[in-house]
Amino acid sequence: MAMDQVNVEIVTREVIKPSSPTLNHLRKFNLSLLDLPAPVSYEPLVFLYSNFQQQLTGTQKSQRLKRSLSVTLTRFYPLAGRIKDGFSIECNDFGAVFVESRVSCLLSKFLEKPDAELLGKFIPVGTESPETLTGSLVLVQANFFACGGLAIGACISQRVADPVTFIKAWAAAALGSVDDTAVDLTSDKCVTKRVVFDASKTAALQAKAASESVTCPTRVEAVTALIWKCAMNASRSSSEHIRYSILSQSVDLRKRMAPPLPENTIGNLVGLLRFMCDGVRDRIAELGRPATARAAGFHGRRQGFHGYQANKNAIIIMDARDGRGVEAWVTLTEEDMTFFERDRELLAAASFDPNALDLIMPNSSL
Repeated sequence: MAMDQVNVEIVTREVIKPSSPTLNHLRKFNLSLLDLPAPVSYEPLVFLYSNFQQQLTGTQKSQRLKRSLSVTLTRFYPLAGRIKDGFSIECNDFGAVFVESRVSCLLSKFLEKPDAELLGKFIPVGTESPETLTGSLVLVQANFFACGGLAIGACISQRVADPVTFIKAWAAAALGSVDDTAVDLTSDKCVTKRVVFDASKTAALQAKAASESVTCPTRVEAVTALIWKCAMNASRSSSEHIRYSILSQSVDLRKRMAPPLPENTIGNLVGLLRFMCDGVRDRIAELGRPATARAAGFHGRRQGFHGYQANKNAIIIMDARDGRGVEAWVTLTEEDMTFFERDRELLAAASFDPNALDLIMPNSSL
């Protein structure tokens, strides 16, 4: 098929709002002296993906792009607003324009001889559009090829931001690889199980996890590694698709400050690290001290049981009653939990839902 015969059909056009409203005291954003000389135009960018989230359907890909765009707009809240007077942005959460199209050819065919005219159809607006003055600061177009390939066309106001920075953040959120905004809010039925590792089993896990690079793994590192491994096995056993896994772990920064802050210091003084299947110790070491965190999540951010709903693929780790073992509360989908709680390696190291009286501390009034 000749490129001049390729059809790019717009199927939807909507406005994506930030996932969280902008606070009142941030409603006005003054442009800097470096921003003011920038041209009043959009900078168009097109990104091509041959295998973006292949395990997802087209609808699921679209939903992931929109959800992650919404989350990213919260981080870059001025981009969801409008230029007010040429010198400032009214951060009114109007949102970004999201256009979706269908391309009647294969991405591989397009890449054989990229056509500039066709490439121009992948972006949602012209670079000199009058909309740059009073309209959306971010417009994106998701172009889905017949083969499953994807072209993301983005137009971002040069007056406001470096478009590459925004796109990188959006890509990270969409892939769930960086930042705590990569949240999976699906409504799968979940099950939470309490898993207890006694002191001797915890020590054995630490010894087993030791290596040349990590000679003395902590209890948290050893237990987290085993739970993560078993959770990945369960996830892959319950699905015909290959699932990639990312671990996010929150780290208490109070003792890592210079000078260290008191333990009772209030505020969200927590850092969030993300890992693939290795490098946990190295990333934690970047903060200067061993991990003091007691929570982690698979494919999503940590969710506590106090005031928040526990999302799937989350664990909360704490000291066991004796202070030497480890107790973990693991939340997985019902299907994944069925495989997880039968994992032989896990059963050899831990007990599921042991006597609830173990939860009561010696000095408890219960």
